Amino acid sequence: MGPGATQKAASAAVDAVLSSILSQVAEEKIHIAHFGTFETVHRPARTGAHPISGEPITIPAHSRLTFRPAKEFAAHINAP
Repeated sequence: MGPGATQKAASAAVDAVLSSILSQVAEEKIHIAHFGTFETVHRPARTGAHPISGEPITIPAHSRLTFRPAKEFAAHINAP
């Protein structure tokens, strides 16, 4: 994509990249150089407390998507 790209073309390209990431991240880590790493982490079931009553509740097992930015990306974001 060059400087003459339209917003519609850019949106289609971003959608294609995100679709590719989402289809693969459940099976493996996705590393994008100089940007970061997407990974699915499994959280086991656990016991928690109801925030109002304090009664014990069971929090079911689930998967969570995590993102760790690359050093270059984090440095760019945190630059003054």
